[in-house]
Amino acid sequence: MGLYEEAVAMALKVDVELAKSITDRTELEEDEELKKKLWLKIARHVVEEEKDIKKAMLFLQESKDLLKIEDVLPFFPDFVTIDHFKDALCESLSEYNKGIDQLKEEMNIATASARSIRSSIQQSKNRHLVVGGTERCSSCSRQLQTRAFHVFPCQHVFHHDCLLQEIRPLLIDAKREIVDQLQQELILLSQPVANVDETTNRERRLKRQQLVEELNQSIASECILCGEIAVRFIDAPFIESNKDKDPSDGWL
Repeated sequence: MGLYEEAVAMALKVDVELAKSITDRTELEEDEELKKKLWLKIARHVVEEEKDIKKAMLFLQESKDLLKIEDVLPFFPDFVTIDHFKDALCESLSEYNKGIDQLKEEMNIATASARSIRSSIQQSKNRHLVVGGTERCSSCSRQLQTRAFHVFPCQHVFHHDCLLQEIRPLLIDAKREIVDQLQQELILLSQPVANVDETTNRERRLKRQQLVEELNQSIASECILCGEIAVRFIDAPFIESNKDKDPSDGWL
């Protein structure tokens, strides 16, 4: 029925060992919060009712590290001396020092990783690839340099419009909407506007450049043939199932 706290309270009226046996039930193994609450209830009873400080200190080991010295300190009377829990207090401080040392080590590792990532980013900015005059688009197989194109570190190359056409169906709905909106804004900015001054034209060019960069980040962050997006769709069928259509029609 899950009335473990009530069961411990009833058991404490009979025997502390009986109350401790309740905390060892298998159904409590996954609920550490409830298990700790039961151990605190037992420890409070031992300190306040039985006035046995040493016995309460033994609970720190019996609870399998669920209880700490700071958990049971509020139950001690004002007149108790530190001799009763000196060892437990020293052990607790030692564990905290170990935890601090571990955190320092993790921070050093994280700092080194961040430094390595910054270095990799800087190297990638300075990296360049040579595109030959006979290079062809990995999608349409036509001459690459006839229009805007993307080159990936894996050596795959795509026309901008080919890449957009290939990757759009693979994007999640939210990202697809962003790509469509960016395209619409670019179309509007590409239309000529009469009777505008140089400042307005400059602002329109800067805006267009910003939109192009955002669109490139959305569609060209990874190669669609060997990037993460290709792995996600590795189990997609080559031919979409359609009961009303002969699959062999798509082979021609």
